[in-house]
Amino acid sequence: MKELMEIQNLLVAALTHLVKFQATQCQTAKQRALMMFEKLSTLQGVNPEIQALCNEANELLTA
Repeated sequence: MKELMEIQNLLVAALTHLVKFQATQCQTAKQRALMMFEKLSTLQGVNPEIQALCNEANELLTA
């Protein structure tokens, strides 16, 4: 259950920073989103579909 809460918190944080970056082009928000998506893509117990989406989000942010 603790892992699920960690995953949920990381997803919310990543999406929050992604939206902030999209709205403001703030580079700090972009870097934080990248960090959160990277962490999510490597965590044990994360659904493979979520891992794939996190990897895709990182690719889009670094393109």
